[in-house]
Amino acid sequence: MLRNNRFSKQIVMLISAFLVAVIGVLAVLLISQSKNLLQKHMRERMLDIAKSAAALLDGDDLEKLQKEDKETEPYQKALGVLRSFQEQVELRYIYGIRDMGGKKFTFTIDPTVEDPGEFGEPVTYTDALYQASLGTPSVDEEPYEDHWGRFYSAYSPVLNSDGKVAGIVAVDIDANWYEDQLRGNVYTTAVVCLISLLAGAAIVLFIIAKVRKRFFSISEEMSRLGEDVEALAGELRLASRAGRYNERMEDFKPKYDDDFELLESKLHFIRDELKQYINDAREMAYTDALTGLGNRNAYFEEINRIDAQIVSGRANFSVAVFDINGLKSANDNLGHEFGDLLIRTIAGILKECVVEGKLYRIGGDEFVAIAQNSGKVFFEKTFALIDRALADRGGLLRNGEKQTPLAVSKGAAVYEKGADKQFNAVFHKADCLMYDDKAAWHSRSENV
Repeated sequence: MLRNNRFSKQIVMLISAFLVAVIGVLAVLLISQSKNLLQKHMRERMLDIAKSAAALLDGDDLEKLQKEDKETEPYQKALGVLRSFQEQVELRYIYGIRDMGGKKFTFTIDPTVEDPGEFGEPVTYTDALYQASLGTPSVDEEPYEDHWGRFYSAYSPVLNSDGKVAGIVAVDIDANWYEDQLRGNVYTTAVVCLISLLAGAAIVLFIIAKVRKRFFSISEEMSRLGEDVEALAGELRLASRAGRYNERMEDFKPKYDDDFELLESKLHFIRDELKQYINDAREMAYTDALTGLGNRNAYFEEINRIDAQIVSGRANFSVAVFDINGLKSANDNLGHEFGDLLIRTIAGILKECVVEGKLYRIGGDEFVAIAQNSGKVFFEKTFALIDRALADRGGLLRNGEKQTPLAVSKGAAVYEKGADKQFNAVFHKADCLMYDDKAAWHSRSENV
């Protein structure tokens, strides 16, 4: 009996130590994963803003602007684009930069009301800014400091009609705020993990204290430990979008005569749940919650992949840009719930009609489709399907007594090898055609 007691004590202590180690590893992994996801999301958000603003600027006009051109139409148009982002998006500063050569950069257009950067005033150099001057959007890895404060910045090049860098759009985020967000997220995750670790430690101490008793009591204690592990698995399940795991939990009914085997099976279950949690976190990071389409994160990842194909000479793709007509009016006059219904309806039509390629929602009312190995004829057929789907619905979206036009502007362009140096060059052509289509729609609407 004494030999059995010694053996059982060793086994319990080993299992208990293993449990604490698993909880500790989970804690470190969750903290690291949470921090990395938040950091990646914030950097991609900064790049989203910089790229969106850069896509709306005319590179041919931008590279010609001088300090004395402040009252000209091209200057005011570019200023209006940057100002709209400054007013509608939570950021510290957004402004234009010009590459003066020799890794020297100066301000061009700054919509800041108080203490703006003057045209021609030097801009603090960073490696990310230099990368943008070479044509690659980039974000600062480390903060820099100037007389306006301490910042992390994202930079996106503005291309002219020749595909060359005509200027740079910079977006500044306050470094202290950025770092406070990261620390707060890490702190919250660490507290939750610490509580779990303390709970696990308490379980270990409880088992070690009980193991001094006779061997026949181990079975009861291991049963209690199994319940605690199952509770931990339940907590992990809740953290991983519980609804998707209900069926698995119902089916998880292991039948073992040996309590140690039961404990081992449940520990494996925790490991599987953690893997699913990480997969779900990635899925959530790349999916637009309102429409189920790819979001900006997924879109810019695809752009990076295509730009790499262009460099290697393997690119063959076409791009279509879609913009919902009348969304602002629907939001203002009929409410944002109706506006969301309009977005979901258009998204559903696009999913039905764009039968090849990938579809993304990159703005409130803007969608992009990217098709590999498909040319102009493909999108001509796709546009015809979309027009037919809209016509089948009578060109109107109704919800009770509320109704609004159901229309979408469209434009598409095909990558031309040798002429298009980056994805954004093709996107810009499609975007211009979309705006032409939108102008025609407004003209027809006014004449009705």
